[in-house]
Amino acid sequence: MAALVVVSVPRANGRSSAAGRIGIFPGGATPSIYPADTPFWIGYGFAPDVGDTAGSTQELGDKTRFELDVDGGSVEMRTDLELECAAPRKTDFADFPLGLPAGWHEFVGRWYDEGKLILSSRTSIEFVDR
Repeated sequence: MAALVVVSVPRANGRSSAAGRIGIFPGGATPSIYPADTPFWIGYGFAPDVGDTAGSTQELGDKTRFELDVDGGSVEMRTDLELECAAPRKTDFADFPLGLPAGWHEFVGRWYDEGKLILSSRTSIEFVDR
């Protein structure tokens, strides 16, 4: 299994645009400020390793997931499972349709592969009035 970073593309269900995506992947382009009360989403996913059988979704169960905490609280995640070029991709995401109020907010992301923590990220972003 390998972590798949979902970058600059809208989610398959079309509800959110790439422009409203906040990235918190370690070493990635995480904004230091973001407009308060502005919709956004955070999501990451997984795809089988290159050597795995194409189309296999066995390793994309509940134990393989991305989790998100905001300001110390767990955030409810939704899941998209899709086939892309006959290879499965599972994306866990959280929508924030009203955005967050002005002030500093802490985001903690955790990536699990079949229940084993393989990566984590902690970052703070200042949400500012427009």
